Amino acid sequence: MAKIINGKKIATEFCDSVRDRVSELKMRGISPRIALINASNDPASEIYVSKKEALAASVGIESDIYKFTKGTKEADIIELIEKLNNDEKVHAILLQSPLMEGLRFRELINHISPNKDVDGLTSVNQGRLFSGEPGLVPCTPLGVLHLIHSVHEKIAGLHAVVIGRSSIVGRPMTLLLLNANCTVTALHSYSRNLEEVCKTADILVSATGHPKIVGKNFIKPGATVIDVGITRVIEADGTRKIIGDVDFDEVSEIAGAITPVPNGVGPMTVAYLMYNTLKLACCY
Repeated sequence: MAKIINGKKIATEFCDSVRDRVSELKMRGISPRIALINASNDPASEIYVSKKEALAASVGIESDIYKFTKGTKEADIIELIEKLNNDEKVHAILLQSPLMEGLRFRELINHISPNKDVDGLTSVNQGRLFSGEPGLVPCTPLGVLHLIHSVHEKIAGLHAVVIGRSSIVGRPMTLLLLNANCTVTALHSYSRNLEEVCKTADILVSATGHPKIVGKNFIKPGATVIDVGITRVIEADGTRKIIGDVDFDEVSEIAGAITPVPNGVGPMTVAYLMYNTLKLACCY
């Protein structure tokens, strides 16, 4: 039976260390501050932003929420972003996705200063990651790497397979693992022989959003499996449930270690949002 990687516990311990460093920073007269921009009509986004605000408060980071409603124009958001870019009291800016219809995420995210881009999603920071230069890295891949290291002290030379190629998870995850000297295979919807390739992985990271796409036939015995997928489903009895990309019951019988959904990768994503805010307050 696989070791269960308790992302919630690991994230709590990590946030304790962030809280200590925030306290030290405040003693030097610097108070980390994050701006949370919500231009989404997705009810889940309201919950996510509230959770980020609450966690920020718990570690001593100040936060401000900027909510845009239906009919908002891109120019309105750009005006706010430019104002926040020039505000010395604001160290980090987050643009919550998905955006309302008619708003272009890539267009808006690139108006955020790379030195306040807490999610590491501007073209500048993604280019820095590609070239191996210092910069801000997306929070979910950072959290995933942390969870991998909770199992493997050293990962150089291991074969890592990443399923998914989004700019938020898949692509930066692939680059992080390459920079950590793994041998990396990137898979996606056009890839052939998915099961056969996955079965060669020492580390398997799935970020597709397709529930239970990864079954036991994908897994090399003893592999570490990180499930980034989140899909909300309604059961026959009407109850709501969150499930991942991985068929947990099947795969946990074969894998060496596995993250659950929920309480796996999710808590680490928000924890690294706090870490990146701290980093921006310290270094930029």
